[in-house]
Amino acid sequence: MPFRRRDRPPPGWSPSSDPRAWSPAPAPLPARRRRRAATVLPWLVVLTVAAVYGTRWLPALGVEAPWLALVPASARDHPRPGVEEADGRLAPAVVPATPATSFAFLATQRDSTGATVPVTWSPCRPIHVVVDPTGAPADFAAQVQAATAELAAATGLTFVDDGVVAEPADPDRDAFLPDRYGDRWAPVLVRFADAATVPSLAGDVVGVGGPQSVTDARGRTSHVTGVVYLDTDLLRPGLTATPWPAVLRHELAHLVGLDHVDDPTQLMNPVATVSTFQAGDLAGLAALGQGACAPGV
Repeated sequence: MPFRRRDRPPPGWSPSSDPRAWSPAPAPLPARRRRRAATVLPWLVVLTVAAVYGTRWLPALGVEAPWLALVPASARDHPRPGVEEADGRLAPAVVPATPATSFAFLATQRDSTGATVPVTWSPCRPIHVVVDPTGAPADFAAQVQAATAELAAATGLTFVDDGVVAEPADPDRDAFLPDRYGDRWAPVLVRFADAATVPSLAGDVVGVGGPQSVTDARGRTSHVTGVVYLDTDLLRPGLTATPWPAVLRHELAHLVGLDHVDDPTQLMNPVATVSTFQAGDLAGLAALGQGACAPGV
């Protein structure tokens, strides 16, 4: 009897759960002459207020002030918009070899023409991935690299291996961790965990994974980071019939933006009957790789 996953994205993955809005820095305002007698004190006051309040008020108004770059990353709740964003896609879009319709998206939105499109990662910047090997098999990092290479080939998105880290599993992991990863969105974290640490893994759930998303000042939502947590029960012989590399692929597909489907022949079916991406999975992944650039996040 196949083992039922009933996996689900971790709390906080929803693109509408905590939307933030801001826009790229506008062009500098014309210079204004100042009296020579002015002191630096007013500027110190402005920068202090900016550090405390500016990152909350101005993004909500769709404004990214030119001086916001002077505010330390640790005083902001988001990185500078457009970090690593290129002018065009980093890799060609993918056309699936076999047309199929057995796929679903985690989230959709309206584009500028009013059409319904999936919420996607920007194809114009790399998706950084880190692995915490704590409690994992010796080949865990290599399996993650192989699985993300499969996703890159299926989506046309670019994945970058940022190596091995020691980062605890956190069901409420922030999308922006400047003290750990600098002034950029946190890389995707992949690791094993248990239900005591990640309650979503309780019961017969063997993995959770999904993206975290933000909305720019123009109302467009994009995925910017995410997590994949595999249940340590997968490593207990005889406890499940599901090989953990198959669960890893399934959860990484959630990370990219695929949802579950009822078709039992697809990897994105919640019952573990196959271990590799099938025609419907590949068609959905290809569609998720055809999103728009996202310089505003």
